[in-house]
Amino acid sequence: MKKIVFSALFIVVLCTVWLCGCTGTAPQKSGTTGSQGSQQVATGATTAPAGIAAATTSAGRVIIDERINLRSGEQTTYQKYALEDYGYQYLYPNDGFSISVNSDKPVNVLVIDKADEIKFPSVEPEWNTILKKDQWDYSPVVPVFSQSNVLKKDMTFKIKDKSSYFIIIDPRFASDQAGWRSSRHDDVHVDVKVTKL
Repeated sequence: MKKIVFSALFIVVLCTVWLCGCTGTAPQKSGTTGSQGSQQVATGATTAPAGIAAATTSAGRVIIDERINLRSGEQTTYQKYALEDYGYQYLYPNDGFSISVNSDKPVNVLVIDKADEIKFPSVEPEWNTILKKDQWDYSPVVPVFSQSNVLKKDMTFKIKDKSSYFIIIDPRFASDQAGWRSSRHDDVHVDVKVTKL
């Protein structure tokens, strides 16, 4: 009788451990990946709910590092990076990022939240030196961060309110100040690097 009880108890404990996923895993190896001469070391991270894991375990992690080719002028499109596509479904107050841009023609860099992302495609920005010196006005969109006419610049921003966020690289004005309404369309080559602080 004791053997049956002991065997049943052993089977129940074994099944519980197996169902909970508490079994051992193979050690994870660190690997390296290269991108335009730079190297990153990939390491294993702890599992947590989406958005929270990104905000708490990935400081210093480069999430975007690429060269984009865009066209300036009225018929062009902007580059939109949805941060949720990179593991940041939500950003929380004091979450910070660094954006490095190196462009051959001036571009505008904006960070907008979900509410403004819906409005952005219909916005026609206007040059407005009253709002800010050398600043494009994207009203009714109110960016949480914006820089106009960026050629080469390292920028940082911090979030004040919890939301989903988007980084916009807008080359419409790269030809000249009136270029987005003219027929002139120039190629714009932009190196973009975004790092979680």
